[in-house]
Amino acid sequence: MSDHMTKPLKELAKDVLADGVVDASEVKRMRERLYADGVIDREEADFLFAINDAVSGKKNSPAWKKLFVEAVTSHVLDDPQSPGEIDDAEARYLIGKIKADKRVDDVELALLVNIVTRAKATPKAFQKFVLDSLKAAVLEDGIIDAQEVKMLRAVIYGSGSGAGAGVDRQEADFLFELNDAVSGHENHPSWKRFFVEAISKHVLEDEASPGEVDSREAAWLTRKVEADGTVDDTERALLRSLKAKAKALPDSLKAKMARWKI
Repeated sequence: MSDHMTKPLKELAKDVLADGVVDASEVKRMRERLYADGVIDREEADFLFAINDAVSGKKNSPAWKKLFVEAVTSHVLDDPQSPGEIDDAEARYLIGKIKADKRVDDVELALLVNIVTRAKATPKAFQKFVLDSLKAAVLEDGIIDAQEVKMLRAVIYGSGSGAGAGVDRQEADFLFELNDAVSGHENHPSWKRFFVEAISKHVLEDEASPGEVDSREAAWLTRKVEADGTVDDTERALLRSLKAKAKALPDSLKAKMARWKI
């Protein structure tokens, strides 16, 4: 049996980190070791996080991200205690590990997106952490590109998100905050389409007033649209869509739309 299959994980980590990066051959050896028994246990998950913190931002093999995301996801979702779900203890573990080096890198962000996409359920605290992490990553360069829209779509509509395929209030607030932050910038056109679709889903596909914008939703929309002191093109597109699709709008929102020239 080869050495990488038998030596303690701490020693294997030293070998992998000797040159400061993770290459394809090292990923292959780690995969063989970690999946030898078909289970990713806590020690192995800790090992993966330690490796990632040490090589974060380096020119690692793309296979490293794939292994990290796949293996850590398996650790938290394929366990017998809460199969397919993230329980409170797993949420605390993941958040603690990711925050350990005081940054969420692209590998860890890919993990979060994958978990929300695959999990049947996650705790509210975990959902908020994912949204906060995604917001920080998206706003790092001040614009939203096509790949970031894909990530946003995966997280908002993921089975492990707040409302599953729907959009809950926390997610809708998050999308408005993002839009205010990137308003007027050269965002990818898919951002406007996604924003309009998701917020429309939030107000028109709820159980309280399906197909309509009720007075509470109108008050919320007004607060959100006016929050940054301007009605931008993306918000105008949303309001035009609601005006065209909603079976009913309250007079208060109609008056605002008239003032905003919608």
